[in-house]
Amino acid sequence: MRRILVLFILSTAGTAWAQQPAPGAPAKRIDSPSEVDKLKDSCFNVKGIADCAEELFTGKPIHIAVGSIAPQNGFGLGLAYVGHKTTDNWRDSWDADAVASTNGSWRAGVYLKLVHTPSSVIGVGFGTPPPVKANLSELPEHTVFGLYAQAISLNQLTYFESGPSTPAADRSFYGMTETIVGGNAVKPIYAPLNASVEGEINGRFVSIRSSPGQSSPSIEQLFTEATAPGLITHPGTFQMGEGIRIRPVLAADIVRLNYRLAYQQFFAG
Repeated sequence: MRRILVLFILSTAGTAWAQQPAPGAPAKRIDSPSEVDKLKDSCFNVKGIADCAEELFTGKPIHIAVGSIAPQNGFGLGLAYVGHKTTDNWRDSWDADAVASTNGSWRAGVYLKLVHTPSSVIGVGFGTPPPVKANLSELPEHTVFGLYAQAISLNQLTYFESGPSTPAADRSFYGMTETIVGGNAVKPIYAPLNASVEGEINGRFVSIRSSPGQSSPSIEQLFTEATAPGLITHPGTFQMGEGIRIRPVLAADIVRLNYRLAYQQFFAG
């Protein structure tokens, strides 16, 4: 028995010694949270092509943004910046991105979301625990505030004279810029039904311009304010919305339902 114990101690010590770096050997670098270091490790390594693509298109805080802007206006390419901050009572996240296509169209926006996550008090109890309510979900509603601003500019949009008998020869092109600034909020009101009220407020501002150099004439060459209302005057729009959402949970969180009733109002300036 004593001999077996001695052999076990010697083998354990040998294993621990083998795990130590050799004298003079460079120490292994600890994984760095820096995005630059992650790009170096993946994009300059043949085996890390997949990791490189993931870091380039989903990395934080900066990554490549891609996506279709709108039909006839090409595929957009640009950059995005994302970030987040978590405290005892709030979980905040933000995103800013901008993309542009080869025909000069572009889209850019800034988005901020604030989620209220108050810490729940943890208590100690004795005896039989109370029964779990079947209509409460593990993902309850939280108070959420959102702020955003987005602008989009499209250089190639088509317009035909209004009416079902419009001939294809009346096709024209125009450009448009739209800016949206606003915010929204969600506030829980009744936990047993996961019920919450929501509201939004937005300002929308649109301007129309000519689009020369296309396969069909620019809009102002074929139409006027009388035949194409909004060609010259571009009133802004103030939009409000209210609603209520209910997400009841049934059958011990097996069945989840989602109902939403909303009402929106639009006011032209």
